[in-house]
Amino acid sequence: MKNKNKLIVFVSFFLIAFIFFRLKVFLDKGKISIFRWMTGLSVHHYHYGLVIILIASLMLIFWKINSLSVGLMGFGLGSVFDSFISRLFNFGGNRVIEINRYNYSFELTGLLFGIIVLLSSIFYLWNEKI
Repeated sequence: MKNKNKLIVFVSFFLIAFIFFRLKVFLDKGKISIFRWMTGLSVHHYHYGLVIILIASLMLIFWKINSLSVGLMGFGLGSVFDSFISRLFNFGGNRVIEINRYNYSFELTGLLFGIIVLLSSIFYLWNEKI
């Protein structure tokens, strides 16, 4: 897989995760998921992202670098970093407070995503010069 294709796939899936989860939270309007209602566990897309990163890492290490493994890594990291800022400011509370903090963190999370996309592009350009 060419480096340019890796950059495009990674950044695309990274941004798709951001857009997907922001829209999902916006459209759910605070509904409690069936999983949370049944188990009482507070599983967020941060947790799903960590599992996806684990799978993608194992694929990258032991299998091969292809669109699937790079895309999974981008989506997993996007899932984690979408919750990263809001988790920093979440000190407990109910579901409404949790969603408000998540929505409040939109600008900082967007900035973080921009920095990560910029760093990805810099590493791509650096690798192309070598």
